[in-house]
Amino acid sequence: MRILACDDDKSILSQLEACLLEYFETNALPQPQLCFYPDGHRLLEAEAAPGPEPASLAFLDVEMPGLTGIDVGARLMAQNPYMKIFIVTSYPDYLDDAMRFHVFRYLSKPIDKARLFRNLKEALCQLAMDTRPVLIETAQGAVTRRADEIVMVESEGRHSAVQAVDGLYHAAQPMGHWEKALLPVGSFYKPHRSYLVNMKYVRRFTSALITLCGPDGAPYTAYLTRRRYKDFKNTYMLYVEAMR
Repeated sequence: MRILACDDDKSILSQLEACLLEYFETNALPQPQLCFYPDGHRLLEAEAAPGPEPASLAFLDVEMPGLTGIDVGARLMAQNPYMKIFIVTSYPDYLDDAMRFHVFRYLSKPIDKARLFRNLKEALCQLAMDTRPVLIETAQGAVTRRADEIVMVESEGRHSAVQAVDGLYHAAQPMGHWEKALLPVGSFYKPHRSYLVNMKYVRRFTSALITLCGPDGAPYTAYLTRRRYKDFKNTYMLYVEAMR
């Protein structure tokens, strides 16, 4: 695993390095490859060069010479939407800008180690869930998509329709298969016996209907039973809060 950090304050990079190494060692995880940079231009140039595997995490300062952490984060996310980005700064005024490209967490300086460890655990867990491969068996053959690329699943009798970000797949697997495969991911919810939805793509909902939107802007709908409305609302609010 590669982890990026960008800050023109060497003391912050040193503290972050010590904390990251301690976290991975304490949790008996393979030590990551840490790539630290004093400014955004050098980071982006290094990431654009051929060779390195995509980074999984990035810790970015906001106030830096040249490119800001907001600019760097947006470009990194465009290259790898699964990257979990932490904004580390003393300036909360940038929070709204950071949220526009779905920053994973917003950390204040000086770094609180306990909070960092807690958020790091959540980031690694979410990364594992988002990138989990999911096999979709169709009459034309089997395809693999990441869990994060599945917008929703609809039951079709003994089979199912899987709406992924790149199209609709009529799958041989029944709804029960998808419940076992996707509900443990955490971002999926069963609002109706015939539907599973990925809360990442939910855009609005009423007591009877959920509207989802894929990356291309195409809308999709799923039924929501009235008896599950309150639970869905609470679960969705917790999901949104966790993504802040």
